[in-house]
This record gives sequence, C-alpha cells and structure tokens, in this order.
Amino acid sequence: MIHIVCLNPALDRTIFVKRFQKNGVSRASSSFNALGGKGFNVVRSFLATQETDEVQIHTLLGGPVGLQLQDMMSELGLTINGKVTPIQGYTRYCSVIVEEESGEASLINEKGPEVTTQEMFSFLETLTSSIQNGDYIVLSGSLPAGIPVDFYKTIIEKTQDLGARVILDSSGEALSEGVKAKPWLTKVNEHEFLELMGESSSNKCIETIEQILMSNNDPSNFIITLGKEGCIAKLDHHVWRFALPSIQAVNATASGDIFLGGFIKEWSKSMDLEKALIQASTYSLSNCLYWYPKVDITKANDYRNKIRVYQLS
Repeated sequence: MIHIVCLNPALDRTIFVKRFQKNGVSRASSSFNALGGKGFNVVRSFLATQETDEVQIHTLLGGPVGLQLQDMMSELGLTINGKVTPIQGYTRYCSVIVEEESGEASLINEKGPEVTTQEMFSFLETLTSSIQNGDYIVLSGSLPAGIPVDFYKTIIEKTQDLGARVILDSSGEALSEGVKAKPWLTKVNEHEFLELMGESSSNKCIETIEQILMSNNDPSNFIITLGKEGCIAKLDHHVWRFALPSIQAVNATASGDIFLGGFIKEWSKSMDLEKALIQASTYSLSNCLYWYPKVDITKANDYRNKIRVYQLS
C-alpha cells in the first residue's frame, strides 16, 4: 500500500477571464474546481491511469469546503481508500486567476485552518494503525498551523519502526527536522538540497550537487529536482542524472508533486530507478502544458524516449 499524507488540503479553483479588470468587474469565461494540496497533486499520477487500489489518502478536512472535497473524493472513487480525520477548522480555498489575453496567472493561497493537538494525535493514530510492513508513505507539503515543525519527524520515526519506507517532500523547518529521522528517500529542489548540506547556491549548483552526492558516504537517498534541467537521484549509493527535452510550458504548478506520484507509482511495481524517474519526468512534463494540474498520459508517452539518462556512479 502507498499512503499519501496531505495535511494542508484545499479546494483549488482556477478562474479564466478574458481580461482582468483591476478595481473593476471581471467576468469569468470558465472555471475549474479540483482537489488541492500537495498530497492530492501526488495522487493525480494514479488517477490518470485509474490505479488507485493500492493508494490510501490521509488528510484533515473541516467545514463546508471539507465536505465538498469529500464529495469530490467520492466521485473519483477515493472514498474507500481515503482516511479523513475531521477537524473543527475550515478547509481553505486556493484560487488561480488566468488572464487569457496576456497568458498570465495569479495564485491566491488562503491560510489554512489551525489544527488542535487532539486532532493531530487522532490523525497520527489513524495513520499508524493503517501501516503494514513494506508499505510506502509519502509526506508531501507544508504543515498547517497548530502542528509542530517536527511532526514529519515523528511520523517517520513511528512508521519506519513499523516497516514502512517514507518519502519526505517538504521545505523549511519541516524538511530540516524531518531528515533527522532518516527517511528512506528525500525529494527536494536544488536550493533546498544545498541548504541541507550547508552549501550556498551558485551558478554551478548542478556540478556542486553531483560532487556532493558522489563523494558523500552518507547512505541517504535523494531525488533533487532541477526544474527544466531534469533531476539528479542517489539511491543505494548510485547517482543518476536525468535531462529533459525542451518544451513550451504553460504552467509548472504541481509538477514536482506529480513527478513524485509518477515515481512512487512505478517504483512500487518495478523497483527500477531508471524506469521510475523516466515516468516521473514524463508525467511532470505533461503537467506543464496546462493551466491547472493534470497528467496527460498521451503527452507523457510522447516524451518517454526524449529523456536522457546518465549514470554518474
């Protein structure tokens, strides 16, 4: 089973207007609602091929928006595999306004609800009671207000003791605290990785990352995403570089989350790093072609033979 943790969900609403009227009235030409939050973006890679049987969502939902998200989960067939911890606070909206004339988009992220200590422990109990030896857990995104910065660290320690393999994808203190528990795999971007290693970003950051990974005796596994440059991965002491083809990107929002979903979906079946990272990369590329998060399997397959793979060590 693959458990995907989404502690800071939202209802994502994308609104298309021909021209945005500042200090005036703008009329929408269309709109689109979607399950939001990094964990839900991870699961899009499974929804795209209707492979959700081995996926379980763990999230916190409250208020009218929380109920709407539960209805949307049900429509997508996620209710059976969803573990929702109710909270008193109200789940948030996140809005994107797309101006069609200019091709520009503005993102408005609302502040999420504050989670009580009791709700946090209820969530933790629900999660740990679902874990079996050999399961994977994806910890994706920021922590909501009320939850301590070391909560991911606590989850990693408790669930890896139960035989799970944890993938950590966060930022800031939640990331720096989480890596102390030595998750099976950590996914970061280049700047987050260099910060974790105590290095400063530079024009030669890719070369610096490669040198660190190849010279480091630390057995930790990393995937470092490099935006349009692809990614570098270290797994079981071997280091790989994946380079991407050039595309005309529309919007890269959620590409990192979809990348992670594509990776764990293939890895859990084949345990082949090259296959898993090629799939992750193609899913991520396909997402960049749309204004809202979407995995286009046809487009992803078109990119499959255009990914360049180099084993560095």
